Amino acid sequence: MGRYERAAKSSLKEASALASSIIDTVRHDLRREEARLEEEMSDRVESVQTILNEVASIQDAIIAGSLEVKKELEKAKKRLVKYGDKELMATQIIGSATRLGELRILHLDAVQRIQGALARPPTAVDIIERMTKDILKLSGSWEASAREIDESISDVVDANAPIEMIELEREMNNNGYDLILAGDNRDPDNIQACSDRIKQLTGELGKSRDNQTL
Repeated sequence: MGRYERAAKSSLKEASALASSIIDTVRHDLRREEARLEEEMSDRVESVQTILNEVASIQDAIIAGSLEVKKELEKAKKRLVKYGDKELMATQIIGSATRLGELRILHLDAVQRIQGALARPPTAVDIIERMTKDILKLSGSWEASAREIDESISDVVDANAPIEMIELEREMNNNGYDLILAGDNRDPDNIQACSDRIKQLTGELGKSRDNQTL
């Protein structure tokens, strides 16, 4: 096994370990956030549950009271029509109006109580906003770990040419192989052509032209 293959296996092993680590970290962080979210949402619902039940009972009582007052008012109207009992009707009107005022006060109090309970922090929206901010902060740590994985993978292949290939290139360029290839024809143009042929075959000629173009 060559040194590059050994280095590649080592880098990939490190990348796999880092990947497993970040997966465990993200899973742990999200589970912790989930547990906290569940607890906070349960507390939120429980904090208004008693008031909601009380307000619901009050509203039912208001409905029952309203129906009862209306029923008594209808009876007084019938007696007025049938017997002309104006005094009873007047008394019933005053009593109904008074009872309606009391029921309205109960209703307004119930509305204030429920609005106060709903506005008491943290609201459900506050809880979600808190969780979103926490996850955003955690994602910064996850991103840093992910960057380490990419760096480890990028180390698998060295963009620089191996020293052995560089040494071979120097051997081909600096030891008169163009002269040997030229044979007995030592015309400078022929020698240059032989040199260019070697460089073309090795890829160096194309590289030199690309550099000149740039």
